[in-house]
Amino acid sequence: MFEVKQLSDKKVAGTVILHLEDGSKRFLIRTMNNQLALAFTNFSEEQTGLANILQLLKEDVDLDIENIRLVELTNGQIYDNNVPLFVFESQEHQQWEELPNQYYWAEAQTFREIIQGMDIEGMPFF
Repeated sequence: MFEVKQLSDKKVAGTVILHLEDGSKRFLIRTMNNQLALAFTNFSEEQTGLANILQLLKEDVDLDIENIRLVELTNGQIYDNNVPLFVFESQEHQQWEELPNQYYWAEAQTFREIIQGMDIEGMPFF
C-alpha cells in the first residue's frame, strides 16, 4: 500500500480490468518496495482526478488509453485518507502485452488481496 502523509500528498489510484480472449480477467497492479499495490499517482490540483490517473496510465504504464473505458469510480480509505479509485476495462487485443517493469497483469485473487486493505465505499463486484 501507499501512505498519504499530508493533504499535499493526496493520491489517486486506478486499475484496468483486462478481458482476455479466453474469457478470464487480469487486473493492472504495481510492485513497489517488494509490495503489491494499485497503480497510483499524486493528485495534481491542475487536473481532475480522472485526468491524473489517465496521464499515469498513458505515460508510465504505456497503455493505449483510447481503448480503455471507465466502468467504476469509488473511494477508498487508506490511513484515514480518502483516495479516489478509478476502474477501467479493456480487451486483450487492444493493449500491449508487455508492461513497464513495475507493472503487471495480475490474477483476480491478487487484486482482491490488495483492495482488502482499503475500506472501499460501495465495494464494486469485479
